Amino acid sequence: MKKKLVLPLVAACAIAFPAAAGAANFHGIVVGKQVRRHALIVASPTGILRVVHTHRLTTRVGARLVVAARRLSDGTFSARRVLVRGRAHHARIHGVVAKRLRGGYLLAAGHSVLAIRTRQSFALNDHGSGPQPGTIVNVTVDTNDNDLDQEDVDEVGEAQKLELEGKVGSVTPATPTTAGEIVLQVGASTIHVVVPPGTTLPALKPGDNVELKVTLSGTTFTLVRADDEDDDQGDDGGGDDDGGGDG
Repeated sequence: MKKKLVLPLVAACAIAFPAAAGAANFHGIVVGKQVRRHALIVASPTGILRVVHTHRLTTRVGARLVVAARRLSDGTFSARRVLVRGRAHHARIHGVVAKRLRGGYLLAAGHSVLAIRTRQSFALNDHGSGPQPGTIVNVTVDTNDNDLDQEDVDEVGEAQKLELEGKVGSVTPATPTTAGEIVLQVGASTIHVVVPPGTTLPALKPGDNVELKVTLSGTTFTLVRADDEDDDQGDDGGGDDDGGGDG
């Protein structure tokens, strides 16, 4: 079961996050894996990401999938059947830049956070070129290996609300008068999230998988809600092996 933090009523009601739309049957391209969640990250043709819990974690990045699934209460999907229908060399992803890295950036999208590599090295003082945190982007990536290399990116808007997913690195609880902090581990990177004074957190500990709904001001993330992630491995019983085909 998910455990949700308790926020002061005014703060909890001031920010609303729209529910993610989903479908029981869909197709897309694998752009990532989350072994700890027993999940594949699947990008639709328009760039919408879905987290699909499945036993088929040997499926390669770039595989074209046809998925029959049930939608879970947290907006992710539990696969009933996964079929591989060829391979793509490119995929489109729609998301929000969460953090700039020296060789790319972290992109928050569809209950997951992906590392996107670029050909340029961004300045980490946020005055260099490239998308800044909070920028909504449509990015085309190369899927020929397990790393996602940016081929093209369009900046299409700005966001002050986003969802971050990862593993808890450390937790400093808030007090009634002082802020706390959650350090979120995303691959080899970390994201620091401020916990507002007076916030009661779930019983989080280092190593827990969490999804954090946050607001962004400049480069500062402030927690709105924290959810422990359910570990649904999917009930799919099989599917086809990776096939050929071009994208």
